[in-house]
Amino acid sequence: MMTVVITATGILVWFHRSSSAQIRTQTQTISTVAKATIQVVSPNLAVAHQPVQTAKLQEQPTSDIQTIINARADYHARLENIQALTGKLTDLDREALYGFLRERGSDDDQQSEQVLKNQLLDALCEMQPPPQGLGELLSQIYQDHNQNIVLRDYAVQHLTVYYKQMAGASDVEDQTRNDELKLAQQTLWQAVNETDNSIAGTALLGLTRLSQEGFSDIDQAKIADKALDMADQNGNELTRITAFQVCASLNVKDVLPMALGAAEQGETESVEISAIGALGLLGGKDQLPFLSGVLQGNDERLKLPAEQAMNRINQRLQQ
Repeated sequence: MMTVVITATGILVWFHRSSSAQIRTQTQTISTVAKATIQVVSPNLAVAHQPVQTAKLQEQPTSDIQTIINARADYHARLENIQALTGKLTDLDREALYGFLRERGSDDDQQSEQVLKNQLLDALCEMQPPPQGLGELLSQIYQDHNQNIVLRDYAVQHLTVYYKQMAGASDVEDQTRNDELKLAQQTLWQAVNETDNSIAGTALLGLTRLSQEGFSDIDQAKIADKALDMADQNGNELTRITAFQVCASLNVKDVLPMALGAAEQGETESVEISAIGALGLLGGKDQLPFLSGVLQGNDERLKLPAEQAMNRINQRLQQ
């Protein structure tokens, strides 16, 4: 038994020493690997823990642009900065201004903010060459029915100015110019169909002016047909007034029966006055009896336009 005990004790001591040696060996191995890892990683760690102030700051629009797009900034300072926009814009400044115009602001229903955004569109459309993406921006503002109706109308107005600027731009590639002009014209024709407000009339006037200023790609016959159709509709007051004006300027004499009917019993006084004006520009001796009756009537508001219309007709008859 003593022999067995001594032998077992020897085995335990040997196992303990063997295990200790293995643990020391594993520990040394882990320590060596750890040191090697630290030596490899430590250069990167030193970079990662550099002071924050050495990181590049995010770029911001210039202070003048930030003032323009800040609805809480001084109104006169914003207008002055808009009027100073005469040079080429940086990409960052351009996108900041586009974002301001593209999004409906909390003050857009106020006349002061509408005037400011209109002034900004004026400044952008007067730049030569026009800023990149301006035509698309104007189209987006018009098509966004969440925008204030006045600002949508302004966008349509400025499409005409933009069209002329882009057509005359010398530093624009031909393909780019053609694409921009096509988009502007498509948007104007689309806007002509929005006859329940003033936008249709604005678009019709814009197309008429472009056609009369020598842009042969604007179909004047198509404009005349559209104006004649709008003059025959009892829709929006401003739309019908514009339709009579456009028919008169394009010498669309087929509008005379509609103009006479509107002059006799138009929806509003403004429509009657516009119709009488069309009679004066397009009419002849057949319209004189009606105009003479207006002069002898009791509606003082219509007498002056009727007198002017009669004078125009008599001048043409004499010639």
